[in-house]
Amino acid sequence: MGREKTSFCIVKYIFFVFNIFLWLVGCAVLAVSIWVWASRGTSLAVIPTYSFMSSTSLGIIAGILILGIGFMGCLGAFFENQCLLIGYFVLVLFVFALEVTAGTLGFVYKANAREIVREELSGGIRHDYLTVVQLQKQNRTGAYYDADAKGWSTSLDSMQRDLQCCGADNFTDWYDVKAWPGERKVPESCCLKPKPGCGDAGNIAQWHQRGCIDEMDYWLTRHMYIMGVTGVTVASIQILAMVAAIAQFCYIRSKRFPL
Repeated sequence: MGREKTSFCIVKYIFFVFNIFLWLVGCAVLAVSIWVWASRGTSLAVIPTYSFMSSTSLGIIAGILILGIGFMGCLGAFFENQCLLIGYFVLVLFVFALEVTAGTLGFVYKANAREIVREELSGGIRHDYLTVVQLQKQNRTGAYYDADAKGWSTSLDSMQRDLQCCGADNFTDWYDVKAWPGERKVPESCCLKPKPGCGDAGNIAQWHQRGCIDEMDYWLTRHMYIMGVTGVTVASIQILAMVAAIAQFCYIRSKRFPL
């Protein structure tokens, strides 16, 4: 009896501390995501049609979900409330099922997803991209982010600089676009060494030759091991959290070890 009661206490307080940490993480993710969304930083969607799937939108949803799960876990453990513990278990199981489903669909429909991203990038480059000067003229206040309401231009420039790529398939995607009709040029973010005028026609040697779709594939392949380890670690933590919640529920329900 004494050992089992001690084990229950250990599980309870570890579970409580873990969910306090989870709640703090949720608060941090939510706060950062709201701040980025409010300031229209460079983390918005690079796929205009699916802007609801931008990193800021997903971050806000994830922050709310993590905060809610952590809060429910803390209260359930502290007050030994069976309903809260079952609710916690259901929510974690729901998130776990979403992760498995998303991973499976991503693997099965990888080619389809690649084509959607390619078409969206190409369409955005041709019709939605605006230069800094054009954005400032539209806004008249010189505020770059305010004029770039969808975050498309800033996001694409940031992506091309980070991945060191140009266009969806290659730099020719930038030829004769809405931002510079009839011209064969690229934005400065396409340049090996970004500087004013480097994207003008005739400077092809100064541009990145590979498209961003290929660079995304390469990045995913290069980080596949890290993503796999991260996925297994997160899944293991979720399973342990569900087991701890059910274990406490069973102890409390049996009324064998009241604290």
